[in-house]
Amino acid sequence: MAVAPKNKTKKRTRLAEMGPEIEIRNEEPVVDKTLAKNPYTESSIQWYLEEINKIPLLTREEEDRLARGAIAGDAKSKERLITANLRFVVQVAKKYQKFGISLLDLINEGNLGLIKAAERFDPDMGYHFISYAVWWIRQAIILAINQKAAMIRLPMNRTIDVARIDSIQKELENELGEEPTLTQIADRLDMPEAEVRWLKQISSDYVSLDMPANADSENTQISQVRDDKYISPEDQVMQGALHDSLHQILNELTASEREIIEHRYGLNGKKTLSLTQAGKKFNLSKERVRQIEKLTLLKLQKYGKQRHLEDFLDKED
Repeated sequence: MAVAPKNKTKKRTRLAEMGPEIEIRNEEPVVDKTLAKNPYTESSIQWYLEEINKIPLLTREEEDRLARGAIAGDAKSKERLITANLRFVVQVAKKYQKFGISLLDLINEGNLGLIKAAERFDPDMGYHFISYAVWWIRQAIILAINQKAAMIRLPMNRTIDVARIDSIQKELENELGEEPTLTQIADRLDMPEAEVRWLKQISSDYVSLDMPANADSENTQISQVRDDKYISPEDQVMQGALHDSLHQILNELTASEREIIEHRYGLNGKKTLSLTQAGKKFNLSKERVRQIEKLTLLKLQKYGKQRHLEDFLDKED
């Protein structure tokens, strides 16, 4: 997994030791003693980001070759596959910064998920490695949030609900041009307004260790460096890989199943609809839409592909 960098002025030659070191094992992470006094410094994370961004992305052919080498037990292939994808862990980790864990710790946990993905990935599945690895990265981060975050401890499904509320709030802000009301958020989620209020209050009680002590500080946090509308090359690769995988999945469905799933998950340019909204569109009851969706996901599970819908995408319940 990744541990904190020792000294940003010390140059190391091994690819796996650029930035946080990669330890391919399933033990608990050991944070570098040099940073133990101040392990969450922005400068350390900034240096790490600069280092991993120097590692070139893999072509599909390189990815396939390294994945097969990793399966065969070649440690160098496995390490190369992992290090070439470290930047994607950062992209995922940034989305979970509001839950009381520092960005550095989120990256560390996400790297553990990346390692597990490298140990389990089968290139014959037909997916890009990163579209498979995102699930493992997210699961590792969410598990860490539940184990280590905040004094208020939430069940895992509630942690996910908080993240979804935040996502829907941003979506509505873009649609409406202003901050949405609790009622609007609750309606979009098909969730009681009181429940949304409670979850938002809990999330606001979390204090990120990455947040500057002075709210008026001019020190810009890493997550704020880029404009929200900016799509990084890393995000483009992740989206492209996921898009390819989803098209393969959707080809297994009937036309009606595909249309419902596209609207429930916002695929192929379709607007994401809640169960209630989908019911109105297709002239079905909310419960009937839920049943069709469940049966469709079970059908996809037959092909071993359900995760790529449920765990990579945010849908409206």
